Amino acid sequence: MYYSDKSVVFYDDKFVKAKKVACSPFAQTLHYGYGIFEGLRAYQTASGATIFKAREHFERMKYAAQKLSIPLSYTVKDLENIAYDLLDQNNFKDAYIRPLLFCPDNMRLASSRESILFMGAWKWPRYLGNELLSTCISSIERPNPKSCPVDAKISGLYVSSIMATNEARSKGYEEAIMLDQNGFVAQASGANIFYEKDGELFTPPAGHILAGITRKVIMDLARERDIRVTEKQVTIQELKQADMAMLTGTAVEVALIGSVDEAKFKRNVKNSKCGELAKSFADLVHSAFEPAYTII
Repeated sequence: MYYSDKSVVFYDDKFVKAKKVACSPFAQTLHYGYGIFEGLRAYQTASGATIFKAREHFERMKYAAQKLSIPLSYTVKDLENIAYDLLDQNNFKDAYIRPLLFCPDNMRLASSRESILFMGAWKWPRYLGNELLSTCISSIERPNPKSCPVDAKISGLYVSSIMATNEARSKGYEEAIMLDQNGFVAQASGANIFYEKDGELFTPPAGHILAGITRKVIMDLARERDIRVTEKQVTIQELKQADMAMLTGTAVEVALIGSVDEAKFKRNVKNSKCGELAKSFADLVHSAFEPAYTII
């Protein structure tokens, strides 16, 4: 699914065939989750293949590397160039791109002096599909921000996301809604959440969430359309009493929610602000929102 015999990836400073990449079983990231990843999408537009918000994604990756003291010698521009070259070498116009910064052999619980950059790309439909999602409140909490920076895509943080997803699916739901340690709604397993009430949007504030790039785009689109957006601590009851809700993220793009636990949202998608913004987002990413990138 993620690669074929012809797939090319970027690994350890060069482009190589994906099937030839091997990771040491002594890699520190493999043992302790001490690594950083990102997720980006490229879309075919009238101006050519364009990676949506590439600079913002790679700036967040640099920020995460600094927070974790993992060396990253590439500049943001370097990372953008690699990503576009990766698309070109695989002849992709629409693709999901996964950069991973991981640490090589090191069994010590201390920062590594070295790192390896991997970047791959593949065709990946919207992560949660196109239908209304059934979700549940998970018993697995979002990690405490005092234990690890939650505003970055740190590999080890996503163990709890896998646990939450497993729990949800074992109960017959498609996605999990995770709470923070204070019992407020934080986000889904791998996406931010908004809910709509009386024509307004509400979303959890920064602090216990990954303040996603797609989340910010949705907020900007809403304000351009005079849709009020409020960041606030959200209770389970408030979420369940919403008119509609949606998830946002690079992998999911915009995924509309049909229910939370036993509570079903009654708002018709076509008449909802969430539905309007989902369409606006799709229009935006497939438009010529910026010039086609030139590798330099």
